[in-house]
Amino acid sequence: MTWLRALKETARAGLTVERKRLEPLVALRGAAGLAVVIGLSLTLFGPAVAASSAFGAFQAAIATFQRSWRPRPELALASGTSLAVSTFLGYLTGSHLLLFLALLCLWTFLAGMSWAAGPTVGIIASSNVAIMLVTVTIPTSVAAAAGHAAMMIVGGCVQAALVILFPVRRWGAHRDALADALAAEADYARRLRHDPVAPFDPEPLMAARDAATI
Repeated sequence: MTWLRALKETARAGLTVERKRLEPLVALRGAAGLAVVIGLSLTLFGPAVAASSAFGAFQAAIATFQRSWRPRPELALASGTSLAVSTFLGYLTGSHLLLFLALLCLWTFLAGMSWAAGPTVGIIASSNVAIMLVTVTIPTSVAAAAGHAAMMIVGGCVQAALVILFPVRRWGAHRDALADALAAEADYARRLRHDPVAPFDPEPLMAARDAATI
């Protein structure tokens, strides 16, 4: 595939509107987790810690919305933990401009490369970089930065716990992938009646194979 064709396919895919099933229960669960984290941290520690924990819970909730074959609790934990590490390292290097710029360049490069591992990892990594630029300004000491990072992990843990306690469409993405693969085979069989050399799109079967490996 040439570069021009690849860019054309990418632009077409980005401008295509995909109609997907709405999942209000998933949104409600994520909002409830965010409210719980903000309420507890605001009551116990104050607004600064509440802001950091809110970022962790928000990032974890966003991760659970992504189409991924990984279990949702793992995504929530990985998202909150990665944001905590980014914030802590960002604060440690924040007082040294060159070190902070080097860390920012490294994090941005890794975020860009992470898209090769899939859109879910890419979104988590990219949002980590953006949120880190805000969260590094909240703590006032190394100990406070460690505490804020810990509360971000707590935010991810709360979202993961809610996913376990209140599952919505358990293995739903895997069932959807299998249904799409079977529908693709049925459509191909119908087209073969009229065109013996009809092309077959293997992408649904590849997606089902990926879903079956988890």
